[in-house]
Amino acid sequence: MGMSRFVALVLIVSLFAPVDLFAEENRKTVVFEIPRAPLTSFQKARLPAGHTNPAGRKLSAALIVPPGEGRVPAVVLVRTCHDSRYYQPWTDRLHAWGYATLMFSRCQPPDFQPVDNKVASLDWKEGALAAYGALKFMQAHPRILPDRIGLIAWSRLGMIPLSVFNPEGAAQFFTERFAAAIAVYPFCSFARGPHEGPILVLSAGKDDWVDPHVCARMARLTANDRVSVEFRLYPDAVHGFDIEAFGAPRFVGQEINPDGFAAGGGTLGFSRSAQARAIEEVRSFLTRYLSPTGG
Repeated sequence: MGMSRFVALVLIVSLFAPVDLFAEENRKTVVFEIPRAPLTSFQKARLPAGHTNPAGRKLSAALIVPPGEGRVPAVVLVRTCHDSRYYQPWTDRLHAWGYATLMFSRCQPPDFQPVDNKVASLDWKEGALAAYGALKFMQAHPRILPDRIGLIAWSRLGMIPLSVFNPEGAAQFFTERFAAAIAVYPFCSFARGPHEGPILVLSAGKDDWVDPHVCARMARLTANDRVSVEFRLYPDAVHGFDIEAFGAPRFVGQEINPDGFAAGGGTLGFSRSAQARAIEEVRSFLTRYLSPTGG
């Protein structure tokens, strides 16, 4: 094999085939706190002086920082309650690209059951607060570039990236900001803009769990905003197209809808071609907004 072909092969492997680059000592289980929800205007008007909302819960997360001494950009990942190994290919790619990662879900130890199973999923409200808690934790880390932290979330949790930049939502209560956010096959029927930071939305054209057309409309309506939403549609893909562990597309129903959330379908499945395109889009987007040199 010639040297040029060998180099090309190495580049392809590094981009598409996750490789666990970090030794065990670079991996830590950490705990961060969800910030206390600030009082809304309605609460301030109706509640006694001095009232506060309950303190936020603590969440366990997996932190991985590249070896070395310099500061690095980072990505916070909010995964679904599927086994964390389903998402390891994404963390491995991010590590190969030079990012630290902090990954958590609403399914917490010791039993890994949803911490909020009596209410709606960890989504836009508590989820956005949790994202800000993770952001504050990462900004305080001595190895992390505090202004180069991104956010990725999947499925219904994709509402969180839309919420953290929503000036009428949690963003109004915090001065900290993510540098960029990515929502993978999210619900887009709320927090539709304007947004205060760059957002990339990746949608599946044959998704019967969420409606990709709503995300496309959001992108159109924000096209002239100061920060427009970037939208990518993979026409032949279904929900879960980027997760190889999901296997061939099939109807799984409640597996992706544990709370019985109103939705018409429940098809889940992997698409190698859509995954490859998503990897390229995610890498390019993160490079633009998280790279210390902007590229």
